[in-house]
Amino acid sequence: MIYEGDIYRPPSEADSLLVQATVGCSWNRCNFCNMYKRKKYRVRPVEDVKADLRSALPYRGRFRRVFLCDGDALALPMPFLTEILEEIKNLFPEVEAVRVYASARNALKKTPIELESLAKLGLDMAYFGLESGSDKILTAVNKGITKQEMIDSAVLVKKAGIKQSVSIIAGLGGEAMSEEHILETADALNKMQPEFLGMLVLHSGSDSDLSYLYDEDGRYRLPSSKLVIDEMRLLLENIELDDCLFTSAHVSNYFNLKGRLPADKRRMLDQINRA
Repeated sequence: MIYEGDIYRPPSEADSLLVQATVGCSWNRCNFCNMYKRKKYRVRPVEDVKADLRSALPYRGRFRRVFLCDGDALALPMPFLTEILEEIKNLFPEVEAVRVYASARNALKKTPIELESLAKLGLDMAYFGLESGSDKILTAVNKGITKQEMIDSAVLVKKAGIKQSVSIIAGLGGEAMSEEHILETADALNKMQPEFLGMLVLHSGSDSDLSYLYDEDGRYRLPSSKLVIDEMRLLLENIELDDCLFTSAHVSNYFNLKGRLPADKRRMLDQINRA
């Protein structure tokens, strides 16, 4: 198995086979993220990816899923994705699912028929970074996508039979835009209806550009633990999700909360209030 640079995967893919289909992120301009800043985006040759898959044959039975790295495998052309998914099916018929990081931008470039085809070949979940439902904040962090485009992509993949795991970032609006950040995010999530929802917390990387978080006195305002918990409470009070697993268990967070919505909403709110 050949990896180039640092490899990232969602916490829930800890036991998955990690296969690098692209190097870096196709957008790579979000100013809160430094995960792929040292990589120049490119698509790996399909034969190299297939060779990596074959090299994992001695480990059959040790993984139930395959995760295609790097930052946005849904950016790959349909022929490439189809060939890789078919190869996974041929080599590892026991694998239950293939999953990817995805951006709304590239999801919207796929047709409904193409997405349905990917789902039939085993692509069962896409991890989307909504980050915020506020267009002001999405512009400030250079996300390159709007709230409505996020919602549209969610509807598209859901209709295709692909589950969505959505991440949002507490504190992304700073103190000044905290309420707008959470209320607009809750509104977006209510329209997206993800199956999984994770809340991360904003931290400043060495090459992150979060200058919009400076206050009038020139002080840099990262979210406090109190602000994060307040945002978590406000979010849970305002989201209406039909069936979604919520977690704040990401390593960036100050407070570990987990439950299924809507069934566990009251319990989680009580935990937050005690905290």
